[in-house]
Amino acid sequence: MRKYKIESSVVYHIYNRGVSKRSIFLSDSDYRFFIYKFFNFKKQYFINCINYCLMPNHYHFLIYTKKEPKNISNFIKSLQVSYSRHFNNRYKHSGHVFQGAYNAKPILDPVSMEKIIKYIKNNPVKNGLVKFQSEWKYSG
Repeated sequence: MRKYKIESSVVYHIYNRGVSKRSIFLSDSDYRFFIYKFFNFKKQYFINCINYCLMPNHYHFLIYTKKEPKNISNFIKSLQVSYSRHFNNRYKHSGHVFQGAYNAKPILDPVSMEKIIKYIKNNPVKNGLVKFQSEWKYSG
């Protein structure tokens, strides 16, 4: 059970990773597929995105909705199911791709917001994937 009840007009740091910390993005086309689906479902569920970053074995979103709170849950579920089908078909894999449903932490003040934005943006640099944030093409 989730620690926090999802509410509308609250910004959430949403994140998840691959089962057993395995990579979930194995090629550029995997990242592009996930981003394509992210933006399609974002429109469908009226999700506003402040920041996102895809890493080889996990993702981070900073999102909110002014519509129904369940839109966030439906958005993440649709995205993860769609991507899991893609991954399983492409790599002849069966079973779970993601470790679980997802994690959601509310961001309730400007200081926390600033910290989490920096954390998300700096993730590729911290993990040695690029030298500068601007070089990582799977974030926005």
